Formats: sequence, structure tokens, C-alpha cells
Amino acid sequence: MGFAHLGVLEVMEENGLRPSCIAGTSAGAIAAALYGLGIPLSDIASAMEILSLQQEKALSSHFPRLHALSLSRTGGFIGGDIVESILHKVTRGKKLSEVCLPISIVSVDLVTGETVVFTSQAPPSPYLRKPGRSYIVDAPISQAVRASISIPVIFAPKVLGERVLVDGGVKELVPAYEVRRMGAEEVVAVDVSSESDKPQEVTGIIGVLLRTFAIMERDATSRHLAEYASLVIQPETGHPSFPSPSEIRRLIEAGRRAARLNMERWLAIARS
Repeated sequence: MGFAHLGVLEVMEENGLRPSCIAGTSAGAIAAALYGLGIPLSDIASAMEILSLQQEKALSSHFPRLHALSLSRTGGFIGGDIVESILHKVTRGKKLSEVCLPISIVSVDLVTGETVVFTSQAPPSPYLRKPGRSYIVDAPISQAVRASISIPVIFAPKVLGERVLVDGGVKELVPAYEVRRMGAEEVVAVDVSSESDKPQEVTGIIGVLLRTFAIMERDATSRHLAEYASLVIQPETGHPSFPSPSEIRRLIEAGRRAARLNMERWLAIARS
């Protein structure tokens, strides 16, 4: 559903707005990382499409194991190396220090339970850090995104030294706090998790896993946004499937539509 973020960013740019910093989790981490590098939005959409198709291919090839609930010794049905390799090529091997604007990408350490943030801008002092958070500064962007998109059980965790990192959405699906930490006075958050409040039919092992995670994280997301976000944009994404060209266009348009509906309030915040 990260494609909806691209639609929001498009409308933002159409109205002469640009963020002073950006943060992302899971699919939002891909959009945030590539936008932070200054890559045009149309090119970001193409890169995300390639990544999504690779994930679909990986899931399809592993379906017999998924059906049998057979996990690999890496802790997931899919290893994730192909995705990281593609990200490395798309980002040209750049590190977080090479982005055009401050950026944070969120993951979670399964060993310690900490929120682990890959960032180009660490806190100036350990005493100013929020409890339960650790920061990794100036890592390769591909490494950071690979950790943040590692949905537990589906993707193998990203092992980094002693850390075993998974999708940041386990604890912080919309990282509004991180944008505040990097100095933003006002925070516009894009929340694609609101669709989980609606009844959904659930089929298959993957569907059960994703629906379970969505329900578990919803209350925490709402509380987090109430505390840290100035404006919450909630695109109506429906129940997206793996992205086909038409599905990608639909999700981007959902982001555009939600941004336009909120643009008057957004502009008022920008002027304040």
C-alpha cells in the first residue's frame, strides 16, 4: 500500500510543498528512502513496482511451503536477499548520509524488543532519546529498508550483528514521532492502516497473518498519531492485492484523492 504515499507526495508537490524531513515504516520506508534521495516520483513508482513483483514471485514460488507452514532456518518463508539486492541497485549503494533531506526508517529488534531506527540524523544526546529506542546512523539505505519491510514470518528477519530486525510496523506503523525528533514543528502523517477497522474476508495463511498484524497494530497507531501528528491523511485503499499496473494506479490515485481532500487544512498548517 506504499503506492498511496506516492499519490500524497504528488499532490504535495503540486501545491508547492516539500517536507523538511521524512520517515517511513514497511512499504512507507521504500517511498521515504527513495524520495529522500531525490528520485522523481514517477521513477519511485517504477522501482516499487519491480520490488512488489519480486515479492509476489517469491511468495508464489514458496506456496507449497507456506501451505505446509514450513519455515526456513532463517525464520521466514522468504529470504529477502533479492529485494535487498534490487534496493541496492536502485539506491546506487548510497548510505543515509547521502540523502537530500533528513530521513528515518523504522524497524524492530526481535531479541531486545526495541524500536531500531536507521537514520541520517541521530539524537544529539542519549538523554534526549525516547526509552526503548536505538539508532543506527549512516547505514546503507538498502539495508535499512530491507529491515523495515521484513513482515514477521513471511520475510526472514534482517540479521545485523547481534540484532534480528523485522518490520517496524510491529510497534510503529506510522513513525510520526521520528519526524518530530528530526525537528519538524508540524507533522503530516499518511496512515494506510485505517482500512483494518472495516470488516474483511480473510483467506489463506498469508491473509490470516496480515489481518492479525493489522488488527494488533491499529490501536497503537491511533494513539501514536493522536500524540505526534498535526494532520492524518487516510487514503481509502480498500483491500489491495499484489500490485498489477492497474492496482498500482488505483492506489496512487487513492493517495492523491485523500491528499486533495485534506489540502486546505494542510496548507493552513504550512502557513502557521
